[in-house]
Amino acid sequence: VKACYIFGCYRYEKPQSGRYREFHQFGVECFGAASPAADAEVISIAAQGLHTLGVKNLELQLNSIGCPECRYLEALREYFRARQGELCETCRGRLERNPMRILDCKSPVCSEIAAGAPHVIDYLCEDCQAHFEAVQGQLDAMDIPFVINPTIVRGLDYYTRTVFEFVSTEIGAQGTVCGGGRYDGLVAQMGGPDMPSLGFGLGLERLISLMEKQGCPFPQEKGCDIYIAPMGEKAAQTAAKLCAKLRGEGFAAQTDLAGRGIKAQMKYANKIGANNTLVIGDTELETGTANLKNMATGEQKEVRLDSLVEAVYDLSIATAMENLTDSLEKSFPAFGGEGEHSC
Repeated sequence: VKACYIFGCYRYEKPQSGRYREFHQFGVECFGAASPAADAEVISIAAQGLHTLGVKNLELQLNSIGCPECRYLEALREYFRARQGELCETCRGRLERNPMRILDCKSPVCSEIAAGAPHVIDYLCEDCQAHFEAVQGQLDAMDIPFVINPTIVRGLDYYTRTVFEFVSTEIGAQGTVCGGGRYDGLVAQMGGPDMPSLGFGLGLERLISLMEKQGCPFPQEKGCDIYIAPMGEKAAQTAAKLCAKLRGEGFAAQTDLAGRGIKAQMKYANKIGANNTLVIGDTELETGTANLKNMATGEQKEVRLDSLVEAVYDLSIATAMENLTDSLEKSFPAFGGEGEHSC
């Protein structure tokens, strides 16, 4: 089962930079797949999403926290027992239950002690080691760069094996933009069956803050591709038919539903930001042709009504190419010029 979500959340602890008491989270979850390929796929979704949004200067940090069969927890207990008296009261209670939670403690004293703790990747069992190496191999095959950070852990008992974070240096000391991992123990802990599971969570406010700092272009809601303005009852029927056909091909098409005159319709087309307009009256119905007008340039082109989908498709391709060229020229000044670096 693969799922994604966006919802509002609330946090109890003191907010860090870019974090709020009330926040919104996007996440991806995958249930029922134990393969290292599932780990790599979930990581690749986060990587591709952040790349698509134009976020720069992120580092993927990877670690494995093993499983209950690994020898790490006992090694950790032995390390912390030697300094048990220096730990905060909360961490002294954690020592026997789950010493890994001490590694996440925000107390300066506990953090300093934890900095010298043994690393979990030095205590992985054979199966966990093989899984971790396979995840790395999958990421290499997908050309997703990463670094191993043995200090990444999770303070919750149900996490196992792969953990990862996408980290930025541009949003304060706590620079994790997206974090996730494998939580094979969660479903059973909630009373269900043993169920391999993994996913990630991404705070939208923190992401937006980073995108604003980097000047990333925010995705815009898709506008109206074409507004068809009918004059008369028969033309309105044809306009409705054409809109249905265009929508079936994935275009955003609108027509008049309020009995407006042609001037009011053109005003409305401007208001909704229609890219193109097409006026249909008795003459257009008789000839089977009409003028398709580009609202940005004012350019008009005669098109056949029975080929309107193809005409709108050609216009959308041309507009996309113009936008791409403009973007390339802004990013790479030599793109439109001459010389060895020009296209």
